[in-house]
Amino acid sequence: MPPSPLKSLRYRLELAALEFVAWLIPRLPYGALKPLADALGAVAYRIDARGRGNAQENLRAAFGDRYTPAERARIARASYQNFARTMLSLFWSPRLVAGDGQRVLRVEGLETDPIHGDSARAGIYFCAHYGNWEWLSHASAFAIQTGPIIFQAFKNPLLGPVFSRLRATSGHEIIPQERALLRMLKHLMGGGKFGALTDLSLDPKRGAVAIRCFGLWTSASPILHALSDRTGARLVFCECTPEADGTYVARYSAPMEIPPGATASEITQICWNEIERSIRSRPELWLWAYKQWRFKPSQGDVSRYPAYANSAGRFDRLVAAAEREARG
Repeated sequence: MPPSPLKSLRYRLELAALEFVAWLIPRLPYGALKPLADALGAVAYRIDARGRGNAQENLRAAFGDRYTPAERARIARASYQNFARTMLSLFWSPRLVAGDGQRVLRVEGLETDPIHGDSARAGIYFCAHYGNWEWLSHASAFAIQTGPIIFQAFKNPLLGPVFSRLRATSGHEIIPQERALLRMLKHLMGGGKFGALTDLSLDPKRGAVAIRCFGLWTSASPILHALSDRTGARLVFCECTPEADGTYVARYSAPMEIPPGATASEITQICWNEIERSIRSRPELWLWAYKQWRFKPSQGDVSRYPAYANSAGRFDRLVAAAEREARG
């Protein structure tokens, strides 16, 4: 159904504003991005009451009493600022690709395994919404290989192509969500490399598996198992974090050692544990405003779960299956 005339006008105005930002940000010096992001992130934290509440609830659920309420507020605000800096960095990407990348972004860890430079060996580079995940994608294109990126849909359909254009500046191919899994499988079977953000919770009815996230059950996508099991691709954890001097470092770990016969939930848990170690070391770099625990068990002590979490029979069945699997 086509949008109403008023909504169409709003969509066009949003597109014009976004295109202006896409024009403006690359014209700013790199040193202006962080102070601008700090200001924008602080404002967003102040006015986004729902996201602010989610962030503080998530921090309480994850860390218990390790941080005081004031410290949780500081980490949550810094998380907003990190998100703002990541988005500004994405809009600055044309400058990164044009040659400025060498002075603001460096790569470490590619010497850990020959997979990165071997065009015949498939690799899945998994990461989280942590640090600067947008520049991690560009770093992989520069240092390893370009690959497919799934098109991101927005409520305003005019906005998606702008973000796709920015994400493709380093040579990645933007692919539609339709039949994306088949495209990814074909790419990996040909020895390709593919990046995946894997830290967002998934509704159990969409084929999720149950894992422990900061000790609490949550439902996660088994995509890493599905892709690696069918293609033999190695799983590589990576991240891109800011340094004290304002630059970024993209780090690649050695390929994960997966036990033979590991199940989807076991592989998903092993990979999540790598992500969680990074988040614990620098919690301000993760996207805390997202609802990381949408569901909670119906039975037992659930006092640590965030206030927004809900019980559901389908989640209970998922957790029960994971517990049976753990018992063997």
